[in-house]
Amino acid sequence: MHIRLPLAVPLAFIAFFVLSSFPTAQAEVYKWKDAQGRTIISDTPQPGKKGAAVPSATIDPSDSSSVKALDDQDMEFKKRQEEREAAEKKQNEEAAAAAKKAENCDRSRRNLEMLESGARISQQNEKGEREFINDQQRQNEIDRIRRNMQENCS
Repeated sequence: MHIRLPLAVPLAFIAFFVLSSFPTAQAEVYKWKDAQGRTIISDTPQPGKKGAAVPSATIDPSDSSSVKALDDQDMEFKKRQEEREAAEKKQNEEAAAAAKKAENCDRSRRNLEMLESGARISQQNEKGEREFINDQQRQNEIDRIRRNMQENCS
């Protein structure tokens, strides 16, 4: 009896053996002691010195100083990340406030131009009826807008 396997099965075995024969990529690891005596393990050599990479198999995970150094680096990274996020948030809030301020100034300028043009301006009273503003109300509004622009527009 002859068993026929689909063509995909032998190709899968060939692909598996070919791919498993490639060596896995390993990053270089550097290990040194800093000025405080802490052991530093990094993927970059010690600043200012050229050092040979330490094979990753020689780094002992049970070495508490190595683990502490990695924990310290992780905490420092998280702290820098939080600081960066807070700075970005503050910058976005400041940009939004500046945009709102610019929009308010632009609106005030347009209102001032309209009031100074002498065109008839109406507003609704408490009953919902349309009333035109008199010259004194116009001047009061112009003065109010100018004070607002002096305080808020640069």
